[in-house]
Amino acid sequence: MRYFLPRFMLLIAALFLLIGCAGRPSNAPIPALERLPERESQKQKLTFEHDGERQVLIGALRQDGQSVRLALLSPQGQRLLTLVHDDTGSRFLSDKSFDPPFTAEWLASRLSWSLWPASALSQAFEEEPWSLEQERGERTVRYRDRLIARITGDTECRLIEDLEADYRLYIAPLADDADPMDAPCPAN
Repeated sequence: MRYFLPRFMLLIAALFLLIGCAGRPSNAPIPALERLPERESQKQKLTFEHDGERQVLIGALRQDGQSVRLALLSPQGQRLLTLVHDDTGSRFLSDKSFDPPFTAEWLASRLSWSLWPASALSQAFEEEPWSLEQERGERTVRYRDRLIARITGDTECRLIEDLEADYRLYIAPLADDADPMDAPCPAN
């Protein structure tokens, strides 16, 4: 009997861990690259907000039918890392001088919610517990029935608000003469 209680407590703890993992969202599927409209390379200001802190980075985005590449640079122009998403998946290329607080899969999926057409996202989510709703310029992404993220804005400034991870990512075009430390979007 004296071994029963500790074993029982271990079993209960293991069950709670398994239940907690089952409720967490899996990585969201990303649509096929050929469904992504080609665009010229863009220079953007990326403003990440998390836990009351704000980090501004410069992003150089290139997309085509084979890959999406996002080079992340410091406001001073130092290359920190490059996100690559292609047929083999998502990964960071870096010299380890910058350790982002998110995974390559997280960033690639959040960018996909903003870059791909709604029809491509809905098709990628078809056999998955993920869903997309789009209404008047706002996209809502859900995992099962749980609200995960909202994407609002237009080509001038988009906000990807990840409610699950408590991140806000503003994406705005960056003119060559602009100060990247200005407000994330003209309205902010």
